[in-house]
This record gives sequence, C-alpha cells and structure tokens, in this order.
Amino acid sequence: MRRLQRRRSAVLAATLAAMLLGAVPASATPSYRDVFIRDNTGDTAGAEPSVGDVWYSPDIWVCPPANPGCTVDTNPVVGALNWVHVKLNRQAGAETDVTGTLRLYYTAMGGAANWGGDADPLDDWTKITDAFGVTVPPGGYELVLPWNGVPGPGHYCLLARWESVDTMTTPEGPNTLTNTRNNNNIGWHNVNTVVLPRLQPQPEPFMIGNPWREGDFKTNLVLKADGKPFVGPGKLVVDLGPDLAARWKQAGQRGVGVRPAGDTTVEIVDGKFARIDGLVLKSRERVPAKIVFTAGAAAAGQFVVRVNQTDGQGVDVGGVEYRLTVK
Repeated sequence: MRRLQRRRSAVLAATLAAMLLGAVPASATPSYRDVFIRDNTGDTAGAEPSVGDVWYSPDIWVCPPANPGCTVDTNPVVGALNWVHVKLNRQAGAETDVTGTLRLYYTAMGGAANWGGDADPLDDWTKITDAFGVTVPPGGYELVLPWNGVPGPGHYCLLARWESVDTMTTPEGPNTLTNTRNNNNIGWHNVNTVVLPRLQPQPEPFMIGNPWREGDFKTNLVLKADGKPFVGPGKLVVDLGPDLAARWKQAGQRGVGVRPAGDTTVEIVDGKFARIDGLVLKSRERVPAKIVFTAGAAAAGQFVVRVNQTDGQGVDVGGVEYRLTVK
C-alpha cells in the first residue's frame, strides 16, 4: 500500500511539474514592483497574456497643441507639437518606487506591424522619443511626452514600451500584437477620431500588413460595430487598391457580409459583422488601403467601427478603432 501511495504521489508530482512547465508565467516581475500599461478597459490588472483586443489601449492618448492636458483622445496635428499621454499603472499592494525608461513609437495606421527594435532596418516602427529616469510610485504615474513635427498626411498607431527591472515576461518577436498581448510593459494604441459631414465620402487610411519576416501571409479583414451599426444610416466601403483587389479576385472574392462594388472596392452590407477573406500578402508587405465612410441623411450621433486583420485561422494580428461623429 505504501509503495502504491508513493507511486501515486510521484505521478501526481510529475503531472503538476509538467503543468507548471507548460503554463505561461503570470509575470516575470513580482507584483509589488510591477508596472503595466492596460491593453483594453477590461485589462484591470495587467494580465499576461491579456484577453480581448489589444490595439486600443486606454492608457495612451493624444492631445493637440492647444490643449496638452486633455483627457479625450484626438488625432495628431500634422507639422505641430502634439502631446502623448501614457498612463503607467501599478499592481494592487505595490511597494516602493520603480524607475525606468518609457520609449514611444509610431507607425502608419493599420493592422499588423512588424517589430524589430531601434537598430533593426526591417522594423515598421519609428521612434518618437525616450523618457529616461521615469519614477513610478505605488499609485501609478501619468507621463506626458512631446511629439514634435508629426509627419503627414495621415493618422498613426502608437506603441509605448516600459523598460526597467520590470522585465518582459515573454521574449519579443516580429509580431507586435503577440508581443503586446504577452507583455504588460507594452501598450498599443490605434484609434482614429473621424468627424463626418453628411452625404460626403470620407476616406480613412488602413495599412494591411504581413507581421512575419519571411513567406506569404494569408489574412482576413474583419469589420464590426461596437454598439449601433454605422451601415444602414451610413455606407461603408473598403478600397483594397489595385494589387490587393486583384489577388482577392484571383482567390475567389470570398467573404461574409460583403460584396464587390468596383474594380478595387468592396461594399460592407452587414454593419454588425463583415469579413473579407483570403487576402494574400508577400513577405513583410504592408499595402495601403482605405476605409471609406459616408454618413447618410438619417445618420446622427456617434458610431464605433473596429477594423482588424486576422490570420488564416482567425487569430487577431492588429487593427484600428474608428470613432465616428456625424455632424
């Protein structure tokens, strides 16, 4: 009996060890000195990996030159001094101050983006600024960074990275979304604020990208409403551009809630959920596309449309939240 109990105990210990070895660590940093940037409003404790969309962090927002203390995100003003706010949070029961460096980057507005770091020529991100010697007390800290000479025209995604003794839990790779989901030191903010006059088409940029360094990448473009649908009182069209539209046509123009509307355009007919399937991108390719919003005569108020890429298995690789206000 004792031999059987010892054998059972050994099997149980081996099973538990295997489970622990295969589990994703909660964090590489003890909670009392952990600093984190939320991935979304549901990410209240800096979970690693986080759950839900990770590309519209509420802890990063842009303020215009005239109002550096704003609390509502706005689009950056081209050629002017803008202000980027980054909120650095601490875990419950945090102890002592934590000092480190906050690095801020931008890239063209869109989905998947390739990460390589400051010295990597294949990297899709451009440095805005570094803030050295930032001290984050147990209650957290809100950092305001200058963004001088925003290039234009266009809108931009922002990436904030916190570096200190609070290390990355998971080693970073080329996929920005995977890095962000697995490490609470990274925040990604892709929000485009759009003011729509009625009956006037408003094109907004969206880069459709391959997040991997080598090989073709098959991606789907997903459009969905957060709240009331824009399609109905408004019209929504995706302009893929000539190259990507030709590849989609060759692949059979598959999708859900969509229909071809021209040589390069796809009309969204289901405002709650639509998907353009089977877009093929070459190695490291980022193709410029446009999301064209047209508010109808009956459109009024505010709408939120989320546009993101997935891989062939439906796994999210990045996107943009468009916040629409009809005037």
